[in-house]
Amino acid sequence: MTDQEPTDRVAATQDSSHRSVRTIVAVVLVLAFAAAYLAVIAFYRTGFNESFAPPTPPSGGVAVVFAPTKVDPEARTASGDVLLFLSPDLTDSSGKSKVPLRLELFPALSKNSLDYAVGQIPSPVAVTLPTPGIVQQYPVDTYEVGFTARAATNAALGRGVEVPTQSSMFFQVPGWNLKDASTTQVSVSEATTVGSIARSGSTKVVAALMLILMVALAIIAVLVVQSSASGRMRLELNVASWITAMLFALLPIRGFLPGDPPIGSWIDILVFFWVEATIMVCVALAATGLLMRAQEKRLSSKLDKPSK
Repeated sequence: MTDQEPTDRVAATQDSSHRSVRTIVAVVLVLAFAAAYLAVIAFYRTGFNESFAPPTPPSGGVAVVFAPTKVDPEARTASGDVLLFLSPDLTDSSGKSKVPLRLELFPALSKNSLDYAVGQIPSPVAVTLPTPGIVQQYPVDTYEVGFTARAATNAALGRGVEVPTQSSMFFQVPGWNLKDASTTQVSVSEATTVGSIARSGSTKVVAALMLILMVALAIIAVLVVQSSASGRMRLELNVASWITAMLFALLPIRGFLPGDPPIGSWIDILVFFWVEATIMVCVALAATGLLMRAQEKRLSSKLDKPSK
């Protein structure tokens, strides 16, 4: 047995061990990606499982439903339609109102008072409600939404005759979920509905996945620069160009986050700005390494040049 044989066996064992580690890492990454994909699909589907069922108005009264169609976190508003359902006591055989109705809705940012004429079927009316919250907490930001409804007949005679009023919300906005919705019957003719609006599970999973990938890119850039500095890898111009390209590619990737959170959100303070700073440092180190190597080549060429 030669001295080379044990060395070859050790090298073969190490190579086999490295291949096993790479295989395990690849399998774990594939499984993690598959789990994230399935989680996004599952969370996204749950946001559209609920179907609208018209409420049953109280006897001699009305049922008010606010159905948001858009949530604007930066403006802190929720826009949607107000649907009014009348009890059979207030309608004729064709479903048209037999009495004039006035619906007071507050705190609405527009159209606090809605009038419904005699002989018409109440149609949806667009309104906007305030939703206090902090958008910078994306993707775990939440917003409070609520309204109080009060209805009366013969409102032209003053306040009118109040009628029994119920209120509720039907929420189905892509990317958002309504949580902890509840209704309080303040009086027979006045009802208050409140709830919390939060990002959907699919939005949170996608945002977390993209942030993790950003961090992974920064780690890869650091490993490449560290390998070049230690001499295990030769730093080429194309590698330095790839690191530089990442610096400019991250901002568009940041813009792909679902919901388009504003710059300065906590994800920027926690992740994005630090990833950008890390890659900037890597670009500076890579450029310095290329300059030093170019300087060494020039010095070497001068030393190798024969003197006249």
